[in-house]
Amino acid sequence: MSPRLSPNSPSGAHASGTDPRTWSDIFTTTIDAVPIECIRPNDTDRPVWCLYSPRCCRPEGYLGTLHARDTDGLWHVHTTGERHTSFAEAARTLRRLPA
Repeated sequence: MSPRLSPNSPSGAHASGTDPRTWSDIFTTTIDAVPIECIRPNDTDRPVWCLYSPRCCRPEGYLGTLHARDTDGLWHVHTTGERHTSFAEAARTLRRLPA
């Protein structure tokens, strides 16, 4: 199976229905018709992903970092500390993603 797309990867607004601890380290998902590359930092096995514009894993393509918390079941946006009920909602708050 390709590590680029796991069957347990988030799929837009349905991302809250799967356990993020089972997601691949690298995958691509689409939120509101916008493809997003998600890469887990190599120094952790926690549910944390850096989001990038497709095929642009360089600083200019960086959208932000999200992580899931076991304590409250919410997705957290690293830069702002905002909490959201789904991966898709949290990803929408990152720059360059439509609302």
